[in-house]
Amino acid sequence: MRAALVAALLVLLVVPAAAQTPVQPTVAPVPIATLPSVVLDVRGGFASGGQDAKTAAGLKVATTDMPGRLRTAVVGLHAYPFRRGRLKLGFGGELLMGSASAQKTDTAGKAVGPIIRRRLNAVSGQISLNFGTGGGWSYLTAGRGPLKFESYLNEATPDGVGSGTLNYGGGARWFTNAHLAFAVDLRFYLTRPALATTVTAGRDRVRVFLLSLGISLK
Repeated sequence: MRAALVAALLVLLVVPAAAQTPVQPTVAPVPIATLPSVVLDVRGGFASGGQDAKTAAGLKVATTDMPGRLRTAVVGLHAYPFRRGRLKLGFGGELLMGSASAQKTDTAGKAVGPIIRRRLNAVSGQISLNFGTGGGWSYLTAGRGPLKFESYLNEATPDGVGSGTLNYGGGARWFTNAHLAFAVDLRFYLTRPALATTVTAGRDRVRVFLLSLGISLK
């Protein structure tokens, strides 16, 4: 009887202990890097200038002789003062510079006719909506500022006046270390029609598409 009682007590003690749910180890949450306060962008790329018939007529050249793609450089500075989780509102400014040239050649490959030059310069304030973390994020952006898009011949000095121009687009940044990132940006500039000046041709309304790649520093 004593042995039976001892065995029964042991069973009553062991069964509840075995039925208990094992305690899971506590895992600390992985910290999410926040967007930096300020980012500097330096990018290079190409802009689609188009082949505007009005501009070609003003320069007295064929439309197909116009350089359609401009080499560009962009420098921007952006700050992110307002944040909510992974969504951030940014403000900044950008400087855009672009140029292209072309000259007609004969069947022997010899250059003939004038050098056709195009120049694209713009300064704009930017507001952006950013999605992601400090390690990398994408964004939508829009801005406005004076823009000059001028076409002229040979070594003339353009004298056009920049007009307020809207731009919009988006991009992304991927940080490979604490301070350096790879950056890509897609942008549309909604240029206004321009009148001819003493050295530059007139222009119809053109939507300029710009693709640029570069680096971001934080």
